[in-house]
Amino acid sequence: MNHRLWVVPLLGVPCVLYAAVDVSFSGGVQVEARSYRADSLIGAPDVRERTGLNAYAPVSIRLGALSLSLRYEAYLPPLQGYDRRYAGTGIPFRALEYRAGNLHLTLGSFYEQFGSGMILRTYEERLLGIDNSLDGVRFRWEASGIRLTGFIARQRRFFEWSGLIRGVDVELFPSVWGVGAPVTWRLGASVVSKYQPDTDPLYRLPENVLAYAIRGAWQWHSWQLNVEWAYKYNDPSALNRYSYNPGTGLYVSLSGELATASILLQAKRVDNMAFYSDRTASGTVSVLNYMPPLSKQHTYRLATLYAYASQPGGEIGAAAECLLPFPEGSPLGGDGGGTLTLSYCRIHGLDTLHTDEFRYRSPFPGIGKELFLEELTVEHTAFWTPRLKSTVMLVRQIYNRDVSEGVRGYGLIWNWIAIADVAYTFAPRHTLRAEAQYLWTRQDRGSWLFALLEYTISPTWGMTLWDEFNFGNPHREARFHYPGTALTVTLQRVKIALGYGRQRAGIVCVGGVCRYMPAAHGLSVSLTAAL
Repeated sequence: MNHRLWVVPLLGVPCVLYAAVDVSFSGGVQVEARSYRADSLIGAPDVRERTGLNAYAPVSIRLGALSLSLRYEAYLPPLQGYDRRYAGTGIPFRALEYRAGNLHLTLGSFYEQFGSGMILRTYEERLLGIDNSLDGVRFRWEASGIRLTGFIARQRRFFEWSGLIRGVDVELFPSVWGVGAPVTWRLGASVVSKYQPDTDPLYRLPENVLAYAIRGAWQWHSWQLNVEWAYKYNDPSALNRYSYNPGTGLYVSLSGELATASILLQAKRVDNMAFYSDRTASGTVSVLNYMPPLSKQHTYRLATLYAYASQPGGEIGAAAECLLPFPEGSPLGGDGGGTLTLSYCRIHGLDTLHTDEFRYRSPFPGIGKELFLEELTVEHTAFWTPRLKSTVMLVRQIYNRDVSEGVRGYGLIWNWIAIADVAYTFAPRHTLRAEAQYLWTRQDRGSWLFALLEYTISPTWGMTLWDEFNFGNPHREARFHYPGTALTVTLQRVKIALGYGRQRAGIVCVGGVCRYMPAAHGLSVSLTAAL
């Protein structure tokens, strides 16, 4: 909402002043709550508090060139699967920003990404319990064909801050100056440094660790090539077994159109690129960087059972995806058209040879024998009629559970996943959607079935029933059902969802970043409101 009139007290008398600038306000509330009951059959623990709650309330006020952002958070206590060190309440995100002309200045909290993120990406992902924002001073200046960013800050660590992070990024757009036409291109270079005192009684650790990256992007018609190379000086920690090797990263992507097909090719090699503001941290806590994923980011339930987590310690792989459109009226397009998507990726570990206790050799490209992931996906979507839509998917996976989940004794898991998703609108605003999923494997916990039925009265009501059944578990006493139900109500800017059921233990991933979610049984409540 915008206002140009202010009412202010002047000597006790309300006065109306004309404001030459706009004032805008935005905000919202998100509450995620869950009750827990012990269920020894599926391994759901006996939670002492019986309930968990995560709440977020962001508020933003803009006054001309100035804006103020705050976010209140409460974890009373954190939902199961989130780090218990989030427990409590506070305002961990608060920022004052000034934008005028070419200048953008931030005081307080902010998120930043340089290039693809291999040496710096801070972001929030509530599903994973990640918020690695920076808190300090950031300066950005943009002019014709150039963008310069610099900052000095600490990084969020739950309700506190850790480390000292400094960074500079320069990006050039020569095409703005008419250089290189008809190819549109840009170049970039980044430097990030972190400082942490050396308090280790055994090892001599570097207190300042520098990382830098260079990148380029070229576009010609529909084709675009992106290349980024990163280097990180040695950063020994418990996470990399106190290796004094430097870190390196290379990411290449090529996308474009060939006739009517859309094509995406990717390749990546990373070696010892875990970058944390706190060398004692692990997992998703105090992470400074991000490895672009090669594997397909699935959303269907059984396709996420074996979700691959990117390995910044060392991996090399390639991926290809091709999207073929089918025109309206064709046998595979239906009345509204359709698409066929083919995707494939293969990721290996690196070929390394230890030369002493703290160093190793890894010649380029260094493709190791150990397979981390191989995945082939075929997906077809079509609008057969204005009322009928379907998606059919077949996935073939070879998944290294030991590597991706940090466990032992499982090795490679071979599986097939078949998915059918059909939605039919049988009356205005009334849609019935059904999912059937089947995962077949002889390893690990055996085969699974998943079925879902969803009835929607748009835009207000949604009702869902589902069941996940581990019918192929080699241990007959562990062949459990995981049923559930949910009701969703949307009223203008307020959305409320109520659910009840069982949740299996497993890995949850977003963009190749994963966390473990324990088994649970109980009631869930979700409230989202926008102001």
